Amino acid sequence: MLDGRLGVLAGTDALARGFAPPGLDAATFYVIPISDMLIFPTLIFFAFRNRSNPPAHKRFILIATLALMIAPIARWPLAAVNQKPVAAAVVVYLFLLMLVGYDLWSIRKVHRVTLWAGAFLIVVQQIRVPIGKTAAWHAFAAWAVSLRH
Repeated sequence: MLDGRLGVLAGTDALARGFAPPGLDAATFYVIPISDMLIFPTLIFFAFRNRSNPPAHKRFILIATLALMIAPIARWPLAAVNQKPVAAAVVVYLFLLMLVGYDLWSIRKVHRVTLWAGAFLIVVQQIRVPIGKTAAWHAFAAWAVSLRH
């Protein structure tokens, strides 16, 4: 529970300081840490619920880990991904594709957890920036900053 609150506090602090990567304003960028605080605990919750089912559990854990990997991958010292969140997301999705390949190789079908958790990850990560650009999100971000003081 503490790490979720800490992530929200760190995201809100970055918003209050006006931090944003190139191409985004701080209020729009705020959607990224907040959505990460939605994706990761949701997948970890389902991993916990499936701890007696090792194949499902490990897939939930792996996909939850992938959910947090865009920022570290964007810091790799490779020109193709350095400071490029879109390229870093493609790398994350390549890891997800490798899991699909493993499923096809090992069980001859895509495991339902790979399918549904992977789809959840991709959908949330793809809709979050358009949501972050809305007036409603900017109003929410302003409200979140006002709670800091």
